[in-house]
Amino acid sequence: MSINFQIRTKDLDLTPEITNYIHEKLGVIEKFVSPDVDTEILAQVEVALRSKHHQKGDIYKAEIVFTHDGQKYTASTKAGDVFSAIDELKDEISKRVRRSKNKGESLFRKGARAIKGFLKK
Repeated sequence: MSINFQIRTKDLDLTPEITNYIHEKLGVIEKFVSPDVDTEILAQVEVALRSKHHQKGDIYKAEIVFTHDGQKYTASTKAGDVFSAIDELKDEISKRVRRSKNKGESLFRKGARAIKGFLKK
């Protein structure tokens, strides 16, 4: 299984450093998805310079959208630096994928408890 990143930029030049950083940091989502379901996952990443008129520096935005196992995962962050925006994006998408995975496991356990309760009666 591999993740194919589709990277877009807005008001920002896509340098090899940014591309490599995205692949390095956001490649961590590969460990959260099950390898037997998909062979390739398309993750759309957008990095943008949000505005140029702030009094205290530039504001950068990073977004990711990918679909896995029938669920769509999205995350968006803002920061004062491109690389810190990508770091925050990695943390946010990891948290959302983990939360969704745990939610499915807890629903399964809840259903199993209900079935066990019916069988005991």
